[in-house]
Amino acid sequence: MLIPKKSSQKISRKLSPEEKLAEAKRLCHIRCASECVDQKRKGLHQKLLKMRPHWSVLKRDEQHRTIDRGETEPFDIAIPLPAKDRKDPEKTSWGVDLFWERFRCTGCGRCCYTPGAGLYLDREDMERICQHLGWSMKRLKSLCRRDKAQKAWALKQPCPFYDSEGKGCTIYPVRPLTCTRYPLHPPLREMPYNLAVDAFCPAAREFVKETLGWWIVCETNWARMLRDMDEKEE
Repeated sequence: MLIPKKSSQKISRKLSPEEKLAEAKRLCHIRCASECVDQKRKGLHQKLLKMRPHWSVLKRDEQHRTIDRGETEPFDIAIPLPAKDRKDPEKTSWGVDLFWERFRCTGCGRCCYTPGAGLYLDREDMERICQHLGWSMKRLKSLCRRDKAQKAWALKQPCPFYDSEGKGCTIYPVRPLTCTRYPLHPPLREMPYNLAVDAFCPAAREFVKETLGWWIVCETNWARMLRDMDEKEE
């Protein structure tokens, strides 16, 4: 008597709607990151918004109120641009590139003179600043505090290199690496494939408001990924 062998194939578990959407976003990031940035740069969202005129005004006031909370509450906001792929960051900077093309710092200095904010310096930052100013490391450290937990030096706030009258950085060419990236922050846990900005920055809040319409491009691409997934299940 022949006993049929058990199938070696695993029965795939059906994904929940939330899991399917998360997978669609992951696939979109892999397949469409460069394409969606190009679409936003060319203004495709304007065409899509005309097809769905209610989309851009739906809950707009509520969204703006949430964004404006950054004036007094510390939090980050995901923006409709793809984050770099950690495996190949140099060749996946499309979203970052478009951000810096459109973002305009107002020079308000809030990120420089906010008491208690602190600004961590790595060894290269400190050496570059000292060389630029002709300072000793000891002199620079006198303007810093030592964070024992982080095992790092942080500039005391308000930043001693911020010129309140001229509203600018006096060491701008050699400013710390963290400053060159601000207001970009690491992606949010719930939005791991999108860039995020610090809501504390007024210019970042305006950027978020101006690019809310870009999300319609993301939603269109996510919907396409979901349709592809559904077709494969059939």
